[in-house]
Amino acid sequence: MFKPKTSRDPEFRIPLQCIWLKLNGSWPLAVGSTEAEYLYGMAYTLWSLYVIISVGITICFQTAFLLNQFGDIIMITESCCTTLMGALNFVRLVHLRLNQRKFRQILQQFVTDIWIAEHEHEQISQQCRRKMITFRIMTVLLSCLILMYCILPLVELIFILDANAELKPFPYKMAFPFNPYKQLSHYALTYAFTAYAGICVVTTLFAEDSILGFFITYTCGQFRLLHERIDQLMSQLPAVGVDRVEFQKQQLHQLNSIAHKHNRIMCFAQQLENFFNPILLVNVMISALLICMVGFQLVTSKNMFIGDYAKFLVYIFSSTTQLYILCGNGDTLIQHTAVHLYACGWEQLERGSTNKEFRTNLRFMILCSQRPVKITAFKFSTLSLQSFTAILSTSMSYFTLLRSVYDDNQE
Repeated sequence: MFKPKTSRDPEFRIPLQCIWLKLNGSWPLAVGSTEAEYLYGMAYTLWSLYVIISVGITICFQTAFLLNQFGDIIMITESCCTTLMGALNFVRLVHLRLNQRKFRQILQQFVTDIWIAEHEHEQISQQCRRKMITFRIMTVLLSCLILMYCILPLVELIFILDANAELKPFPYKMAFPFNPYKQLSHYALTYAFTAYAGICVVTTLFAEDSILGFFITYTCGQFRLLHERIDQLMSQLPAVGVDRVEFQKQQLHQLNSIAHKHNRIMCFAQQLENFFNPILLVNVMISALLICMVGFQLVTSKNMFIGDYAKFLVYIFSSTTQLYILCGNGDTLIQHTAVHLYACGWEQLERGSTNKEFRTNLRFMILCSQRPVKITAFKFSTLSLQSFTAILSTSMSYFTLLRSVYDDNQE
């Protein structure tokens, strides 16, 4: 298993919830040379394939149910919620599996260039840790969601139905090419198989979002440190008795150091964009449909079991929160790169106080920063609060259309 390390901070740790990427077979492996490492890598790859296949099979069962219920809007929208969530994270699992090398490179560059050790910059490090609390909240919400999907059918089976009932509930609406009710053992195995597939789906969702948020949060922290260095540099005055030429050389050396760090941060942000933008496109497209369909279920379903009602409430709240946190972090990244360099006071520099090379390099940095760093959904949409409101607006449009179709059918 690949364990990124940095000599600057031996205490470096990824967020706890990201451990699920390791358990689901999505974490990159270290480059090994021994036979034991090779065998471990083979076993880990097989486990990763099992997770992907189990999720794919469960989605097929759900899709079969959708086809069987074609024409029943209530049943289709209810089943689509879990089917679309499964499809989203099936794409995520396949993407992570196919891009192990790129993922490993991003992790290594993060610990080398981006990670902020607390003993070096305590205030910025603590701010970054506080911002990660929102991802813990998202983790709790999504964990509650999958637990409700896995446990509520068992509660219904034990307290409402009977263990010998002909039709027993499953975590999601599914149709099988076999009879899972033939024996209790068949039902138990099928239930465990599909329930664990759902656990893999939800844990992949919050673990990958957390690692992306982890990267973005500390990248923003690095931009804040860079801005502090720029402000200090621009406010410096030559000490009494210091040669002006020597002072200008020191200024130029500091600016070149800042420019080099700026380029490294920009390079890392571009790597994030290239790696995550395909899955973010799928996320944005499916989120609009999910919010619409869950809202439709809450508004139109009658005589709904109280557990199902609570489940859908948690579902719509967690889906909206997940989307808001992603878009909010993308917006924060844009804000940290768009304005500060231009507002550093470059226009007040006197020709005698700095040399020509210093002014040229500073203006070039300002020119580069005019195009803010951003994370996109495969170039179709930028992760920002503006795009969050646009997605909600799209969901409301879908909801209105779906409601009108449903009302027409009822008449």
